[in-house]
Amino acid sequence: MSVLFHRYPETRRKFLSYVLTTMAAIGLPLGSKEEAIAAERLSRLVSNDAVSFGLIGFGGTGGIVFPNDLKAVIDLKRHLGAKGDGIHDDTEALQKGINLSCGHDINTRVLYIPNGTYRITRTLTVNLPTDRSGIGPWIYGQSRDGAVIRLDNGINVGAVLQTHPRDKDPGSADWFMRTLCNLTIDVGNNPNTDGIRFFSNNTGIIKNVRITGRGHIGINSFMELNGPNIVEDTIVDGFDIGIRSEWMWGQTLSRVTIRNCKTGLEVEGNAVAAEDLVMENVTLPVHNKLPNNWFWWSGVLAIVGGRFVNGDPDGPAILNEGVLYARDITVNGFKLAIKSATQAGDVVGPRVFEYVSHEVKRLFNTSPPYAMRLPIKREPMVPWETDLNNWVCANDFGAVAGDNKDDTVAIQKAIDFAALHKKTVVYLRGVGGPDPNWYTLNGEVHVHGTVRHIIGLGFGRVVAGEKGKLIIDDNSAPIVKFENIQAFGQRPPIIENRSKHRVLCLESCDLKVLGTGRGDIFVTNCPSHIEMRSKGQSLWARQLNPEGDSDIGLVINAGGDLWILGMKSEGRGVRVRTCDGGRTEVFGVFMYGFGTPPTDNRPIFDIDNGQMCVMGIREIAFNAPTYNVKVRERRGNETREFRLKPGEHGWIGWALYSGWSKGKF
Repeated sequence: MSVLFHRYPETRRKFLSYVLTTMAAIGLPLGSKEEAIAAERLSRLVSNDAVSFGLIGFGGTGGIVFPNDLKAVIDLKRHLGAKGDGIHDDTEALQKGINLSCGHDINTRVLYIPNGTYRITRTLTVNLPTDRSGIGPWIYGQSRDGAVIRLDNGINVGAVLQTHPRDKDPGSADWFMRTLCNLTIDVGNNPNTDGIRFFSNNTGIIKNVRITGRGHIGINSFMELNGPNIVEDTIVDGFDIGIRSEWMWGQTLSRVTIRNCKTGLEVEGNAVAAEDLVMENVTLPVHNKLPNNWFWWSGVLAIVGGRFVNGDPDGPAILNEGVLYARDITVNGFKLAIKSATQAGDVVGPRVFEYVSHEVKRLFNTSPPYAMRLPIKREPMVPWETDLNNWVCANDFGAVAGDNKDDTVAIQKAIDFAALHKKTVVYLRGVGGPDPNWYTLNGEVHVHGTVRHIIGLGFGRVVAGEKGKLIIDDNSAPIVKFENIQAFGQRPPIIENRSKHRVLCLESCDLKVLGTGRGDIFVTNCPSHIEMRSKGQSLWARQLNPEGDSDIGLVINAGGDLWILGMKSEGRGVRVRTCDGGRTEVFGVFMYGFGTPPTDNRPIFDIDNGQMCVMGIREIAFNAPTYNVKVRERRGNETREFRLKPGEHGWIGWALYSGWSKGKF
């Protein structure tokens, strides 16, 4: 039984709620006393570390597995000769595996790291200058605490792992799909060394990773033109700075724990959204900075949910010099919860119910000076399939990348076969080489039966024709997850949840999400457009990156509940439209404009007889005009707009926009 659950009953309560939510999502009854007791017992068996996806959903105590398919998976030990004994130098094997995962030979693949301690003696680098591809890698360890990459003591290189080939001058924002899951990065005793120097655009994820040792920065999101990306279910332990999130275009932190650091999180020149942020034995948990005393590049930080304990008894838990929205935070062991030079001032604590650093923006006086507080749900557990007999390869049924022929029938055959034989996973081999290199989907594919996980092993590039669609309905499994499926610059397939109760989860996909039923939808690390057409349907997104031009909205909520943690967008036209009684909350927005002509009056946010709150937004545009209309809000027959004022340069940094009302409009 976990000591952490005894010490922190709130953790047990949250996990119990998570267990009950998942049981309900998959259709298990919750009405009896026995079932409630069973869920409580399950919650007590799992520690807080395990809740962060270590033991649940990622293969159980034995860890995750992948099929023995060299066209899809590179096994670090079996195929590259790594020892993983902590004695032999495995640097060359790991570097080769990273290169191969990125498709430097033929096609992209997963690099699988079996449990073991892999000794390295220099920095591992993604995409060396001579082999630049800009895509990948996809690195999965067998288990978070079992698959360890450890740097020798006294090396003091820049980082253990760096996902950009250079230390400065990124050259472009075209470095995509860095995927690091389920492993430990150990910097050893190297005080000048970072754990991960993380650079990834549009889709990039560090998930269920432990970064430990005596080093400089645990996760250093370094260099300009970086982001957006997400760090999720990750632990950082033992650094000068836990996470530095500076000079980038949006970052999302979901359920991150930082321990034994001097500073936990530094934010500067960026918009960051964080949920359930835990700081333990951190002198200064959060520093939201103001560079060069220029407000427009100050950090914009939105935190929802946090627990900060055992820091500087004479200092604050949060030192704010920029734009801050914070709520549902508890602190213990600090003089102040928040120290801020902004108009909202300081907060003593120990609890922060809701804090808004600057004036609340609103168009109607009936809008409250606080947020709606929509319900927040964590993604339900999708158990990792550890019986390789239950994995089915769609390529074995005729799916071929790069031949410009329709793969709809082949993919449907693979799913039908899996469902008939009670199998759970269907995978596509990663693509590689120049365009056209994709799988083609010109028709509808129905996911049904026992199939619960559809995954690209590498770059699962699927491009749609006009009728290309993936469908979840009442014949689907209780929870269905799509992972690593992207069109990447081409037309993405539509993925539709038309079910009454089935749950759809997307991770690292750019599929166009369509909600026409009542089943919940969860979106993580996706550059997707969204359309919610059904009243009563709910969607939770973490790290959403819709891009393009739109008159009606890249993200449309027509009557549902939409909750977004971390959104970056670029382009012109409407970003998010909320209408027909829909309710939308967005935390942490980074809006990068290409330049809005004086005649373009399309708003960033369009609220048409709906309700919307935005917590923490930064808009910028270099050498070009920003949006003329920031928000358009319509109540009944009355329309009001937040417009650019004469002589105003147009960059904005808002802590809260309130566009809702307790009563009917």
